[in-house]
Amino acid sequence: MREDGTVEKDDASRRWEPEDEDDYEAANAELKERFAAWAGDKGVKVNPDAPEAPIHYKWGYLDGHLTRWTRHDLDEVYLELYPAKVMVEADEFGDVLAEARAFIRFLADTGLLDEGGESADDLLDHLGRFEGRFRANMADVSRYSFGKRLWTTAAAEGVRLDDPEAVEAFMAKFNAKPRAEREAVLGRSPQVRGGRPVTGRFTPPGTRPLAPSTKRRKRRR
Repeated sequence: MREDGTVEKDDASRRWEPEDEDDYEAANAELKERFAAWAGDKGVKVNPDAPEAPIHYKWGYLDGHLTRWTRHDLDEVYLELYPAKVMVEADEFGDVLAEARAFIRFLADTGLLDEGGESADDLLDHLGRFEGRFRANMADVSRYSFGKRLWTTAAAEGVRLDDPEAVEAFMAKFNAKPRAEREAVLGRSPQVRGGRPVTGRFTPPGTRPLAPSTKRRKRRR
């Protein structure tokens, strides 16, 4: 930071590349607060928590820089991680991509979109082009993680996932089933796509990302 209180460009960049969980929580909260203010000012009708998912996955699964985005990052979040982990009704798929576009426009309009990534025009154009793939991947059960397979089955049986007692009862019933019946739901092994497994615990929007490993924190420093 300069003596006059303004922020150096490098300082601003590091601000959005958290080094630990506490830094992440602070950056996440600030970005969502700024997004809500931007949406209100622009009259954009979108859930104020819309940035939670892209921020969540950028931090926990990609490079950890919350405001630097590329088309590849969008592919990873919306064509790989969402289909593997997030439960969304088919009639809400359009809302997911509308929120993604709003997040990119917010970053660009507020000067937060990091110059180390790609331009807002390129990112928005890319989002507009892959809706068909997004919908197809979201409907592709072979892409589901074990957790998503399990909770999708629970929801189909009428289990409310926000009811701890109902979830506990479902898990007890599921674990008591013969192995063949459990494997019919979960599959025998992680699905492999592009030479790497599509795995991971089910993490709906709003949950915290996995903490980065010590090795990754050191490398990012």
